[in-house]
Amino acid sequence: MLGTRRLPISSAAWRVQGGASTTTTVWPAAWTPLDQRQYAERVSTRRELRRTRWVEAGWDCAFLISGLPLWAGAMVVLTVWTQPIRLILGSDDPSSAVRFTLSIVLVLTVLLAIAPFLTGWQRRRFRVVRGIEIREVETPRLFGSPLRRTLRSEALWRQGLYHLIAGPLIGAALVVLGFLAGLAVFVAVQLPKHVWHALDHLDLGDKFWGQVAYLLLTGTASFFAPQLLRALTRADEFAARRLLGPSETIVLAHRVQTLSASRAAAVEAADAERRRIERDLHDGAQQRLMSLAVHLGIARKTLKDVPPEAMAVIADAHEQVRQAMTEIRHLVRGLHPAVLDDRGLDAALSGVAARSAVPVRLSVAAIGPLSASVETVAYFVVSEALANVVKHSRASQASVEVTREDDRLLVRVRDNGIGGADAAGGSGLAGLAHRVASVDGRLRLTSPSGGPTTLTADLPCGV
Repeated sequence: MLGTRRLPISSAAWRVQGGASTTTTVWPAAWTPLDQRQYAERVSTRRELRRTRWVEAGWDCAFLISGLPLWAGAMVVLTVWTQPIRLILGSDDPSSAVRFTLSIVLVLTVLLAIAPFLTGWQRRRFRVVRGIEIREVETPRLFGSPLRRTLRSEALWRQGLYHLIAGPLIGAALVVLGFLAGLAVFVAVQLPKHVWHALDHLDLGDKFWGQVAYLLLTGTASFFAPQLLRALTRADEFAARRLLGPSETIVLAHRVQTLSASRAAAVEAADAERRRIERDLHDGAQQRLMSLAVHLGIARKTLKDVPPEAMAVIADAHEQVRQAMTEIRHLVRGLHPAVLDDRGLDAALSGVAARSAVPVRLSVAAIGPLSASVETVAYFVVSEALANVVKHSRASQASVEVTREDDRLLVRVRDNGIGGADAAGGSGLAGLAHRVASVDGRLRLTSPSGGPTTLTADLPCGV
């Protein structure tokens, strides 16, 4: 079987002409039908690969040829724009070094000026001929943009490098390849005449043998033409992707920007959902419970001829409703405090400090406008930190300081407790750190044994 032995491709089977138009395949006697089918598939695959190889070579050649007009046009523009200026500057016969420097400056200036135009056509060429989409990169115009911004544009210099080096080199290689192929055809046509002439005179001269050697070399080069064309095409594609498209730094920066925007949108959506739930609880369930508590209170005051057992049930229900209202109030405040929307961060933090069992000194500087998500995170940082002070620190005093430095909001909570706080110790600081990170902020904890403890949240103002 084919899986256990290697069958020779060239002589394993042969064809015998069996008439004017029929062909019969003669198989070795030891071959099974499976061997015959696998052999036929292998031969068919090799023929298809040979055919596809030259078809792809033709497409590669067409692709490379399609770039020649652009490269030739760029060279014409460079010559037309720079030659008159070089002639004018060279009228005073400056030194060769000065002329060379001026020529380089002129070529670079013209090349950078036309680079965006050439890049646009190159992108269309890759998209139409090869089906390759090269992403656009914003580049400043040489004329009309600040000179410093233009000269510091990495994308513009990379595009100029492609048009100056990569494109012309690949185009020149294709021209050389076409020249060799044409010369090989010419020599092949002329060779028979020289052969007959040499045989008639029985003198195979140096010219004849030189043409034979050149024909062998060009024939060998033509045999490897598909691989050479494919290598040139891949080189052009590689250069275009690396130089005409965005760099890895730009791609990563764009991805980070996109992820940051999507995360900010998710945070805003979650915060909006919390506000909606808070409004629904406040305007719905909480109001109904309040109405129920009022009716139960009226019943306790007005009903006189009720058995003591029934009155006890009414009193217990009244107390349960009041506790439920208190729990819902805390739940609503934990979802999103309404005072943030009504009166701002300063008033909301004043309420948190007033409800704390530990005396709190609050200082809120002029922080200016903040996004809703940052205000919410700052509120919960202070609320959770003061709750931990009450539960774990044994402190007698705490302080809250909110300041703004440039585009960062700093929230510091200090206490004079015993210290030793650990974010991984289940005190809620781990969840608070995740909440701070959701708006691209940082949470730092300093809590040596014996105190004091300082919790600092560094938040961006514009998220």
